Amino acid sequence: MYDSNPARRSVASTAADALRLRILTGRYLAGQTLPGERELSDELGVSRLTLRSAIAHLEAEGLLRAVHGSGTRVLDFRQTGGLDLFGHLASLVLSGAAVPGGLDLFASLMELRRAVAIEAVGLATERASADELRAMRAHVVAMGALLGDSHAFMVADLAFARLIVRATGNLAYELLFNSVVRTVEGNRGVELAFFANAKATLAVYARLLDRMEARDHERARATAARLLHRLDRTTVDALTMFLAAVPMIAPGAPIETTKKTKTRSKGSKKADPRTAANSRRKRGGR
Repeated sequence: MYDSNPARRSVASTAADALRLRILTGRYLAGQTLPGERELSDELGVSRLTLRSAIAHLEAEGLLRAVHGSGTRVLDFRQTGGLDLFGHLASLVLSGAAVPGGLDLFASLMELRRAVAIEAVGLATERASADELRAMRAHVVAMGALLGDSHAFMVADLAFARLIVRATGNLAYELLFNSVVRTVEGNRGVELAFFANAKATLAVYARLLDRMEARDHERARATAARLLHRLDRTTVDALTMFLAAVPMIAPGAPIETTKKTKTRSKGSKKADPRTAANSRRKRGGR
């Protein structure tokens, strides 16, 4: 369901965020049916049309499914979700929420990246042109100036990975890489994983390029496997130290809704009873 109204799409996105949060943190369990449309729209402080738009968005993510005559059912996202959900899960972990996988989420992302990168490095070593290798080397050198900016470093890291993937000449790798990019872009949780060990990352990339420039694809694969595994292990250690300082939110803990937020906002500035009484008298005198 596509809503052509930009303002309503924004509200629907906020409602979708609130519902997704409840699903991923276990407040709504797989197999459960969502509360009725009237109850849920009132609780979130949105119209029914906006709620339907939010639910349609989560259906596309593999979190919900409308069942004719039975309402909207929560799905097991491990079976129906896509890689795009990873970014939301990672952000929840960093915020202290107890979600399935916890810190292992970051380890699994790195494991996926490592598995793809090892073969991509080998193929790029065989297939990359001299100009492509020079561009990779220049890019890694330029990344050294970004160690003080986590977001810029993440963007540059992804750009370096794209240079390697494109050099493989393998469209399937590039399309898979696009899914990874959509997962991490604009997501603070995954961004931290990229930046947690930035200096070591640059050292690993420099070593890999040495092998690639020598056109030794077997040693390039072996070096990628060894160095990336070591890099990922130290990155997880850095993330563990960060998360140790983050208070944990228990699964199913109360979650703020759009409506509650609005209520607090209105309550933050109490109306003067005398002003309200004067207003009523003026209206009565008209």
